[in-house]
Amino acid sequence: MSQSIPDQFFENLKNRQQNENDHLRLTEWFKTASEAEIEEVLNKYSWYFQDEPDERYPENGHLVKLIENKINEAGYSPASDKIFPRGKNFRLFARRATAAAAMLCAVGLLYFLFKGRKQPQFSAQITYTSKIVPGGNKATLTLGNGNTIVLDSAHNGMLASQGGVHIYKSKNGQLVYDVSKYKAQATDELAYNTISTPRGGQYQVVLPDGSKVWLNAASSLKFPARFIGKQRTVMLEGEAYFEVAKDKTHPFKVSVNTMEVEVLGTHFNIMGYKDEDATATTLLEGSVKITKGNAAQTIVPGQQAMVKQSITVKNVDVNEAVEWKNGNFNFAHEKLPGIMRKIARWYDVDIDYEAKTTTATFVGTIPRSQNITEVLKYLELTGLVHFKITERRITAMP
Repeated sequence: MSQSIPDQFFENLKNRQQNENDHLRLTEWFKTASEAEIEEVLNKYSWYFQDEPDERYPENGHLVKLIENKINEAGYSPASDKIFPRGKNFRLFARRATAAAAMLCAVGLLYFLFKGRKQPQFSAQITYTSKIVPGGNKATLTLGNGNTIVLDSAHNGMLASQGGVHIYKSKNGQLVYDVSKYKAQATDELAYNTISTPRGGQYQVVLPDGSKVWLNAASSLKFPARFIGKQRTVMLEGEAYFEVAKDKTHPFKVSVNTMEVEVLGTHFNIMGYKDEDATATTLLEGSVKITKGNAAQTIVPGQQAMVKQSITVKNVDVNEAVEWKNGNFNFAHEKLPGIMRKIARWYDVDIDYEAKTTTATFVGTIPRSQNITEVLKYLELTGLVHFKITERRITAMP
């Protein structure tokens, strides 16, 4: 029985007999192979890359690009996540659907295999002894009367009561507003509360109307202790994911960076950090209307509205925008400065740049639970950037 093209390729690779013809044949095979066939090959040979020695191989950027194109064409299922193991030559990736994840993992495998240069070495200035740890559930609640509660150190149970609205910290660490015992009165006035996360913090809050909000690091949400009137309005700084309780008679509005997002009941993410070039609203479910000045735009699930001076809309993989909520960094063809801003917020560090760093884009997903040294090492594996850590300052170098 003759060998398959992938079998022949990896056998020649193992014996250091790989040539240009092997490369071309494998490239052609990838053009016609099904997702199941690609997954089978990658599962069969993934062990090989765990201990792949430091050798030079011919350039194979075309093959990497080909696999990336197949990834973009693949359909993703939100049913599961799969994190692939990382070996000596692995870049870590996570994606929905096993076959798509396997193909994405292949980009990392083949990048180093065919890059035509020695495997990049980690900077000696990145060590496992770094005391910079990942962020966690940290936030401060400021009540309408000015009193503050540090939520991460507060006990579970009722934290405060405001005009019949009870505020709880649940067993799973959520901040919950319970209005079941509230009775409306003619003299009612809006009393705003603010939940704020520091750099290195995140938190989840259940608003008085039952809407759920996940707040990312270095963010804040200002909202009334109970919603009064014809609409539900909150003010956001930073980034948050919303699951808005449906109420057709009371629109839900988010005010952020001189723009407004209006919904009736939907799931969406808003990224509106002041140090980013644009405010991005990504819709997962329902319908959203974005307004800035006299301009307005309605988007549908699978779309993202970018707001600078004007509003632009594009189709996106919405899962990428909410990976942070699921515990991951997601780099979707992202340049280094954007990646380092995410790292700075989550690990509460400052970022410096030494000389001119790469303008290349990065693709991948890394758990936010990793120590910062691990995250930086994944980036160093590309050979495009190196880092040094001085106390809580990270310096990126060519």
